[in-house]
Order: sequence, then C-alpha cells, then structure tokens
Amino acid sequence: MNPEENEDMHQIDDLEHKLYDPKQVNGEDSLHHVHNHKEVDLPTDWGENTPIITPVEEKETSFSFGTKVLFTALIFLFVVLSFTAWRVLSSRNVVSLDNIDITLDSKPYVDGGETTPFSVSVFNRNTSSLQEAVIIISYEKGIGVLDEQQKVYEKRVLGTILPNSLKKEDLNITLYGAADEVRVISVKLEYKVAGANAVFNKPATTQVVLKTPPLSVHIDGQTSLVQGQNSTFNVFVSNNTSIEIKDSLVVLSIPTTFTLNKTEPKPNTKGMMWSIPSILPGATSTITISGSFAGMPGEVDTIKASVGAASTAVNQMGVVYSQEAHSISITSPLLSLGSRLETDRGGAESLRYGDKAIVTIFYENKNDKALRDVLVVANIGGTAPIISGISSDGGYYDSINKTVTFNPVTNRELSSVAPGAKGEFKIYIPVVSKGNNSPKLTLVINGTATSVSKDDTATQISKVWNVEGSANLNAFTSYKNSTFTNTGPIPPKANVNTTYGAHLIVSAQNSLVNSRVSFILPAYVTFTGVYATGTNVTYDNRTRTVVWDIGNISAGGVVSNDIQISVKPSQSHVGQTPPITSSVTLEADEADSKARIRNISNALTTELLREQGSVDISHVVAN
Repeated sequence: MNPEENEDMHQIDDLEHKLYDPKQVNGEDSLHHVHNHKEVDLPTDWGENTPIITPVEEKETSFSFGTKVLFTALIFLFVVLSFTAWRVLSSRNVVSLDNIDITLDSKPYVDGGETTPFSVSVFNRNTSSLQEAVIIISYEKGIGVLDEQQKVYEKRVLGTILPNSLKKEDLNITLYGAADEVRVISVKLEYKVAGANAVFNKPATTQVVLKTPPLSVHIDGQTSLVQGQNSTFNVFVSNNTSIEIKDSLVVLSIPTTFTLNKTEPKPNTKGMMWSIPSILPGATSTITISGSFAGMPGEVDTIKASVGAASTAVNQMGVVYSQEAHSISITSPLLSLGSRLETDRGGAESLRYGDKAIVTIFYENKNDKALRDVLVVANIGGTAPIISGISSDGGYYDSINKTVTFNPVTNRELSSVAPGAKGEFKIYIPVVSKGNNSPKLTLVINGTATSVSKDDTATQISKVWNVEGSANLNAFTSYKNSTFTNTGPIPPKANVNTTYGAHLIVSAQNSLVNSRVSFILPAYVTFTGVYATGTNVTYDNRTRTVVWDIGNISAGGVVSNDIQISVKPSQSHVGQTPPITSSVTLEADEADSKARIRNISNALTTELLREQGSVDISHVVAN
C-alpha cells in the first residue's frame, strides 16, 4: 500500500474512533447528567469478533452488619416499651388470688354442744381493692336436742378491703356429735373488682375434732324387726370422767310409726325426756323402752338419743354432750296375719250400735320352711264390745283377760303349717246398743311360731273400729263401681300402675260444720287429680295429704265422694293387699253443742270387698 493509501486508512480509523467514543463527542464524563455514575468501558475499536457493546454486571446494593444490628436493637426496644406500657396500664384492675390470704382460726379440738369461738381473717396484698366482699361460712352442725338443721350457712359482710389491708370477722359455732368425729368448716370469700361486674371467689377450709364428751349415750336393740313386732331398746348413759356428774337430761326422738308400750323409768313429762340427778364416775344409767313399728317392709326407722346438761329452764337441755342414732329395718313377717270386720247386717269395716261384729283372722306361712307350734292370740278391748257375749269358732275365750287363743291344742292344724299354707278363724263380738259418742272396738292380734329355734318368728297387727256416733265415716276401695273409669290390671301387678277409687261416705245425725275428710298417700301411691264433680278436694304434695273439704252437713244428711288414686305396688307386695292410704280421718264440729267430732276409719287397701267374686282380684301378683 502506498503512503497515500495509508494516510486515507488512518483518517478513516480516526473518524471511526470519534464517531463511537461519547467522551470525545460530548466532551464530558457523564451521559444524561446522572449524579451517581459508573465508569463503563466501551469499545473503541471494532474487532472482527468483538460485539458492539459489552454488558457489565452491576454490583448488588446491601446494608452493612452494623446497620442491621442497629435496626434489630431498635425493634426489640420498641417491643419492650410496648409491653411495659400495656402491663402498667392493665395492672390497675388486676387482682390475683395468690395475693389474698384467708386465715381460719379455731380450736383443733372442741366439746360437743359447747359454743366455740371461730374467726376469719382476710388480708389483701393486691394493689387494687376488693369491693363488696362477703364471707360465707358453712359446716355440718349435727342434730341437737330439738333436731336442729344439719347444715349451717352463715353470711358476713366485709365491705371494701383496701390494698395491703386486713379484715377480721369473729363468730361462734356449736357442733353436736360423738367423740372423734371430724367436722370440716368451709369459708368462701366473694368479691368484685373495679371495672368488672363479675363476682370472684376464693375458698378456704379447716377441720375440728369433737372431743370425748363427759357423758356418752348408746342405744342397744334389734336392728331388724317384723312389722308390728314388739321389741325392747335399752339406752345407756355413761360417765366418762373421774368426777360425779349431776343434773343431766336424756331426750329420745322416736318415729311416728313407733307405738310405745312401756318405759322404765317413767319420763318427766308426756314427751320422751328423763332427768338423771347423778351419775358416779365410770357408772352407767339405763333407760328402757318397748314397743313396735308399724312401718312397711323395706322401710328404715330411726331412734335418736341425746344426753346433756340441764339448763336453768325446767325440762330443757342446755349443752348437748353426746348423741346416737339407732336404725331399724322393717321386714316382712314369716307368719303373716290379717283381719276383716263384718257385721250381721252385712256391713263391712264399720260398726253401729247393736251390731254383732264378726272378726275373721287370717294367717299364712310366708316362710320356705314349715312353721311349728303356731300360736295366735287376739286381745279384745274398747268400750264397744259386750264382753260376756264374745265367742269363737274353735278358739279358747278368756273373759277375764279378754283374749281368744288359737293353738295346736284348740286347732290341730297349727302344730305344723306347711310353706304357703293358709287358714282363718272367726270371733263373734256383740256391740253395745248405746253409749258415749263413737265407742271403740280394739283388736290386737299376736302370732308366734317356731321356724328354727323356739318362737323365733313373731308378728303383730292391731285394728280399731269406731261405732257410728253423731257422724259416721265409711270408706272402701272401688274399681268397677267408681264414678269414673279406672285403668290398670286387676288383680294389681307389681311395678304396674292401677287406678282405684277411694269411696268416702259421711253421714251426720246432727248438723255439722267445718267438716273435712283427710288421708295420707304412701310413696307408691299417686294422686291423679280426678274426683267427683262438685266436691272440693285438694292435695298437698309436700305432706302427701289428700283433703276433702266438706264444710256444712245438715242433720240426717249424707254426703259422698270418689277420689281417684294410682297405685304402683312393689315386688315386696306380691301376695298382699297393701295399704293405699293412711287411716282415713273425719273431723267436724257439731253446730249446736260445739263438740268436736273425730272419727277414724282403717286404711284403704287394694282389697275390693264389694267387688270380690270367686276369683281373687285384690292380692298383688308378680308381673
């Protein structure tokens, strides 16, 4: 290439360099006036394989380690400050149970029946007040001489308990019971806090032990008796101290089903209270009572005894030293007895002047073994019978003792009665033709037999019939002959409901006012609320008492009523005609003489005397 051509090539290269070099064209270091710029190398020469523009990787921007630590510290500080502020603001109404101290102060051992000091202290260690604070004290008091309630609740108002303040409440408690009994006294604190409507509480408890009393009482007697069986109970009062104890009292509480026959010694008054002038150290005084229970089989009756010091008032106990309860289970008799009254005029379970009463006595062996040497004695009493005219079929009548006896001598079949075997006797009793208002015929039937040992089986039943006086009450059970429709199986089945009508008839010889008839229903009988139209009948669910309020009855008037009741016999009633009411009572006042009239009829049973046919429809059968 000649020099001229070289020079042309050099000029072309120079032009090319100026054309593609921005620095040369613009004469400045930065394009587009970017403040933060980077140095970028652009090609100034076109190579054969060189791209026009070569991209350069940009370096990633990041914070330094120190900056990251600073940011983390700031975030943690913000969280701490926020929590602290929340805690301070919210703690204004926060009350912790752990900061409430309840202290119960009492003697660990207390004397039964004595008044014992007891105190409750509440200390508030919270920063907020306890508002409307009250304490509720509860404990088992035990039965006192007058049968006070067992559970005692007492409430005391404390008001507001300020922060770091103490409030104390003093009271007295009295506990009854036997030695070494442990009683728990419970206290519950209830309070509110500012800004809240809820009631908060904190409980506390303590225990006390009853000490051995100076006098203790113990009841000794049978724990299982047959209905109507006579039994004796001994009440022992012992002196546990080394000194003589004077002027003590013993009080017995017996159930209404207990018929008292005898006490030794005699009580102070008509009530069951005895005075014991003196008991020497280690000595024991004994009180004996005898009688029988009329409860239904399966029931449990209880005799309670209390002994304590006499108060300044006459026949009143001050401090109760000791108590004991003795429970007796009523069982079904192995020798079952029953009776039915009829008259020569055909009336059943009622008497009138001049009647000749026919008393039928039934017996049955309920045992699974034969009963030997069966003895049945009927004791006849009251002002209604004419003693000289009494007779019987096969029995021996003792006119002096007014008894009729049936035994293996008078009735050979009584020497051995097979299981399930039955029999009956009849006694004829003439009734006086006149007398005082409602003279009575009483009948007490005692039965004994030998099952394993001699006379180990005993039972007793009693009946009382009133001769119709100025007012007569007649009551019987009906099913088909009721004024309403009865339902349920006949004969009645165990555990199945059958409705009956209690048919009541009241007649008056003279005008009567304030007349009413009442009876009580057993637990297995229900009042249905159905009765004769136009009558006034009420039922008290608490006492289970049905009352027919009659009001006035004119002279010679007769009123009647049918009251429906539902009976659900139990399995223990199978083979029996269980009572479905208590004794039925008529109470009234004579309008002229103002004399009070009170007639009592025997309890109604499932026995349908006026509907009985050839088939037994009265005795309960198994379901």
